[in-house]
Amino acid sequence: MSKILLPSHGRRARRRQRGVTLIEALVALLVMSFGMLALVGLMSSLRFGADLAKQRSEAMRIARAEIAKLRDFSELSRGAATPSTARVYDEIIDQAGSRQETPDDSNTTYGVTTGIAPLTTGGQGLTVRVSVSWTDRAGDSQFVNLDTVIASIDPIFGAAVSITPATAPLTQPSARSPVIPVDAKKLDKDISAFRPSGLGSTVWVFNNLTGVIVGKCTIPAGTPVSTLTTADVDSCKNNTVGYLLSGVIRFSNTNPPNPAQPEASGLLLDLGIINATYLLPRLSPAGVPMMSGGNMVMDSFTATAPSGTSLPECFNDSAGGPTIVSYYCIVYPPDAGATGTRPTWSGKLVLTGFSTGTTAAAHRVCRYSADYNGSGSSFTADWKALENEEHPAVYAKVAGSLAQQNFLVVRGDLNCPTAPAVDPANGVFADYSTIQLQP
Repeated sequence: MSKILLPSHGRRARRRQRGVTLIEALVALLVMSFGMLALVGLMSSLRFGADLAKQRSEAMRIARAEIAKLRDFSELSRGAATPSTARVYDEIIDQAGSRQETPDDSNTTYGVTTGIAPLTTGGQGLTVRVSVSWTDRAGDSQFVNLDTVIASIDPIFGAAVSITPATAPLTQPSARSPVIPVDAKKLDKDISAFRPSGLGSTVWVFNNLTGVIVGKCTIPAGTPVSTLTTADVDSCKNNTVGYLLSGVIRFSNTNPPNPAQPEASGLLLDLGIINATYLLPRLSPAGVPMMSGGNMVMDSFTATAPSGTSLPECFNDSAGGPTIVSYYCIVYPPDAGATGTRPTWSGKLVLTGFSTGTTAAAHRVCRYSADYNGSGSSFTADWKALENEEHPAVYAKVAGSLAQQNFLVVRGDLNCPTAPAVDPANGVFADYSTIQLQP
């Protein structure tokens, strides 16, 4: 028997269903409200973090700029000729203090405090702390500190970072050692070939990195070096170990001699390396020069020149009397075959083939030389203890190739000329000082 559903029952069921749907919508809205609140909080935190990061970055920029300004000095001390606008090292300490700074487009003001004091160790320098403080959006105090040391070093030495030392085993943009003659043909990334005399058949093979001569080849003089290939020197590129010793020789007959612009024609000459003695300070176990009666104690050493199978070979272009004579010597270290040590040689390079003496009819040989790094003159008054690269009177334990070992030949009755020290402010960019070598 079928059951008949009255209309009133259907209406009550539909009303109950509509009530459940409304409750579900309200619950969903409540959940969404909590999510929106969390999202708003997250966005607020992100905005605060971004704002703080911007402020911290701005503070770091201010601190770095302050330190850069302190380092921007052109002289160590102020002299009579120093421009009033020039910054000097001795006045850096006066720039300590505090100030306020509000950068463009910034939402806060920064307090900049600069503290400057001498080094506590007693060295030649200043300790600097730049502190930048500010208040963030939340009202909390924030700060960054930058610490540094500013050394008391003449700014002229800053140029050294852009100049490759003339005889150091460092590569130039050509990717080879600067002691290798510019006329040498680069055969590949490892070696270069050079003919020391256009009249001879000798060709040297250089290691591009170290500047050491690693090969000695015999190639007909009529074959230009510019046409050589790696295959041409393959059989002789590893048959020797030698160091280059090179430079130029110039001549002056004026009274006094002119070391900066020598004017005379050259003499027919040769070169050789002989035995000689040199002085070095006696050092304590701590490496400090020993003193006696107010004078530095010096010890004499003998430099024994290579001989026998290690005899140096020198080439020059003095034939024809050019005003500038170029020379190239290959020096074979006597201990090149020893293991565990770097090969070295010692001796005194002299000019031969013409008369030397103290009369006007003879000649005096001067070496372009000076204590460029400030170490040698503290040892001996005649600068015999210069570094090998500085063209000393006697070379001692040379462990690499040397370039720019230059000479000036003058009249025998005249003294070797000196010249002003390097002074870029007055247009002096090279030291042309010379020291007597012969007789």
